Amino acid sequence: MTTLPTLALTELPLLATLPEDTLYRLRGFASRRSYEAGQVIALEGDVCQEALFVAKGLVRVRQLSLEGREHVLAYMGPGACLNLISALDGGALPASLEAIEDTTVYALPCGHVRDLMRESTDFSEAVALQLAEENRRLSHMVRDLALYSVRARLARFLLQHAEHVPPQQRWTQATIAASIGTVRDVVGRSLRALSEEGIIRRERGRLRIVDRERLERAAHEE
Repeated sequence: MTTLPTLALTELPLLATLPEDTLYRLRGFASRRSYEAGQVIALEGDVCQEALFVAKGLVRVRQLSLEGREHVLAYMGPGACLNLISALDGGALPASLEAIEDTTVYALPCGHVRDLMRESTDFSEAVALQLAEENRRLSHMVRDLALYSVRARLARFLLQHAEHVPPQQRWTQATIAASIGTVRDVVGRSLRALSEEGIIRRERGRLRIVDRERLERAAHEE
């Protein structure tokens, strides 16, 4: 664990607007940590000690059932703040955090996060906007789980990741299932059905969209 220069704090969206004297004071409390790919950063249910700001890398935010079923809530990259809700309300961590590539985070004790909320209007506004954005994202996730079939959620996933570099080098049926709220076998059956219908095609371990229009229609099936 090492302290970090004041300049590093200005690279974080939530802290960038703070006055220089406040940033200098935070320098004595903030620390930098590094995690290797696959390393667990925090566990669901732990007492929150610090808010974590991602400086480099990618973090998977996930929840596990007692039976071991996994649901991925998000992939968080540089600039994201982790554990923010628990840092503010003092509750247990709602999800586990895992580095899926070599990752560096800056850690700020919860007490100092709450102090900043009281001292800085700019920081409070930035936190409110981030929480609003997160609430909207999770609301969309809940809507999809409640209102749309696995086939529709899978179609949305395929459309999304066909045009954007995925946060993992290689998606498996298990990791897709964890991302859309189902299990591996159901994803496998749904992929086979889409392939048999001529909507997608498997090519050397990759999936290619053959009929985008039909896949877009599938993405809105209830």
